[in-house]
Amino acid sequence: MAHSPDGKCDITIDTSGAPNLSDWAENKLAPVLAEWYPKIAAMLPSEGYMPPEKFSIAIRPGRGVAATGGTRVTANSTWLEGELNDQAIGSLLHEEVHVIQQYGRARRTNPDAMRNPGWLVEGIPEYIRWFLYEPQSHGADIVWMRHRKNFTPSYDGSYRITANFLDWVVGKYDKDIVRELNAAMREGKYMDELWKQRTGKSVEELGDEWKASVLKQIAEGQS
Repeated sequence: MAHSPDGKCDITIDTSGAPNLSDWAENKLAPVLAEWYPKIAAMLPSEGYMPPEKFSIAIRPGRGVAATGGTRVTANSTWLEGELNDQAIGSLLHEEVHVIQQYGRARRTNPDAMRNPGWLVEGIPEYIRWFLYEPQSHGADIVWMRHRKNFTPSYDGSYRITANFLDWVVGKYDKDIVRELNAAMREGKYMDELWKQRTGKSVEELGDEWKASVLKQIAEGQS
């Protein structure tokens, strides 16, 4: 079991289904997740909200990469084994963000809560992962985009693409936009109008401006 530095969260990692990953989980993965838990919680606050005081990760053979339900994360050991020196830790930091997001709580208490857009639910963890945790890996910035073939950027492209869009909005229009979007989504109050309230432009207008900026940078890199 790992403990966050502030003592507010216990993290249990079960590697009984993949004992060959136990040393990596204990000495590589756990310290990062423990260190970043309070950092992520501070990035994604909302009024009256307290992040979970514990969560668990079960590492075992499976499909895909990983998934989170409430405070339980499952991770595919087969995939992780091939990514120990690359994406393994970052992928589980992404799932740790989902643990802190807790967007399901709104619908549990209010059946009329607004549904959150999936592209943004996944875009926020990717923004934190690629632009705050491991920006040096260039996993979602213009370096990564230049290597994609036949790429047409769309702000609602989810995951890394939305992460890039969020980073652009943070840098150009509103440094607190991710925090405000998260708070609204956690309370089941997300509406597209929030973008205009915060930046003066609709999400579609922002998306068009961002897209033009990305395509220009890609073209400059190819010239």
